[in-house]
Amino acid sequence: MILGTGAVFLPIASGADEAAHYIYASAAVRGQAGLLEPMVPERIANTHKFAACIAFHPEITASCQGPLRLDSNADIRSQTNAGLYNPVFYLWAGLGSLIVPTEYGMYLSRALAAIVTSAFLAWGLSLLRRGATTGWPLVGAALVLTPMTLYVGMVVNPSAWEIATIFCVAVAAYQLFAKRRQARGWTEQHTLLLISGSLLIVTRGLSPLFLLLAAIAVVTAVGWRRAFGHLRDRSTQIVLIALIAIAVWSVIWVAGHGTYYVGVERPETLAEGLEGISIFYSSYYEQLNQMYGDLGWLDLPSPHILSLVWLMFIGAYVVVAFAVARRRGKIALLIAFASATVVPGVLAGLQWSGVGWQGRYSLPLVATLLIVTGFVADRGLSGRGDQIGPRLVRTLRILAVGVFAVGAVVMTVQTAHRYSVGASEPWLASPSWLPPLPGWMLTVVLGVGLVAITTFLLRAAPGAVPEEVDEASAAPRRSNRMGADRP
Repeated sequence: MILGTGAVFLPIASGADEAAHYIYASAAVRGQAGLLEPMVPERIANTHKFAACIAFHPEITASCQGPLRLDSNADIRSQTNAGLYNPVFYLWAGLGSLIVPTEYGMYLSRALAAIVTSAFLAWGLSLLRRGATTGWPLVGAALVLTPMTLYVGMVVNPSAWEIATIFCVAVAAYQLFAKRRQARGWTEQHTLLLISGSLLIVTRGLSPLFLLLAAIAVVTAVGWRRAFGHLRDRSTQIVLIALIAIAVWSVIWVAGHGTYYVGVERPETLAEGLEGISIFYSSYYEQLNQMYGDLGWLDLPSPHILSLVWLMFIGAYVVVAFAVARRRGKIALLIAFASATVVPGVLAGLQWSGVGWQGRYSLPLVATLLIVTGFVADRGLSGRGDQIGPRLVRTLRILAVGVFAVGAVVMTVQTAHRYSVGASEPWLASPSWLPPLPGWMLTVVLGVGLVAITTFLLRAAPGAVPEEVDEASAAPRRSNRMGADRP
């Protein structure tokens, strides 16, 4: 509901590079995948002009797009900097351009992409809650749902699929490998891991690497011996073989098409690449703000107080989890934290000379960190015999969900103001642009969606008994339940 509302409300081509993504989607379904200059209907190619009139001009409303409409729809040659990406996302999203072969087909493409994003987020959240023994993982889920996460799910952008699917991969993989091997056979975790992992791998050029990093962090948290024990199960073998095969194809596509280097400047030497890493981190706070909520063409920033509070919660969340985690849980947290903070800088520096990387590219790694943190803390706190753990979890969960809800509401109001009356105009000024559907209707649907997800995140976890017991801590746990040897 939330993503669908945004997909209808947001002006055409208002997302970063959305025109390029839509044009490539339109070309891919017409048999032109892997091309930077495809032939598409003129009204679809014209979305570049729709983007140009509002991109980087926050004082200009979406009413500027009205005079840009065309009557001709003959095929013409267009350009798209997304034309070398793996075509799977675009083949699906591009179906909207076949139904409505104009700029308005973008609304259908958004809806198609949002359906998949919503399905994975909902499935992952449901499995996460059912598999948690405390409310701790729900804190991480709330922190994953930043305004940027929701926003990319409302526009034509493969980043939304990448974030949603890696979220599901982390949840499904942890719950699968944490189970005892006696529980054999095909499970829901196998299904979600196979589907989400397969889609993740082909979504963006770096997705196979992100999947590998997520797998390392999750397996470390569970324990390598236990994880490898699951590889003797045929169901797990099927999932692994399928993911490897798809990953090989994805890497071949990326290597053959040079996906990483469209519109960016590659460093000529290793020294320039290393210098690019320092350039990336010189503006790292800007990257953090973009992860949280620099919407539009990065010209619709969220209030810095919101992104600062979000970062503070992540810091507290990780620190507390590290304090209660067991040894391998601490190692897993360090791996996930390094992946989220170091890997983007190294990639941006060595490949792009430190510029061109946007905060949303790092969100899949941040999502992995938050989910691993949640499960590591879940195991650490579920065995405590005191009330500190439950009280701490309850407090942080309420506050984190509050941060999610406040951020979503504030950025919704700010976005509506920017496109309807202009960022520099008074808040109560008369709008010069209105969305295709009545504003009150979109507001009601969005409100219902926000209430539903907020209620879900605030509800206590089922408190299932963990299936995996660490032999090294089994005796202390039994003593805790008897009221002795409190830590």
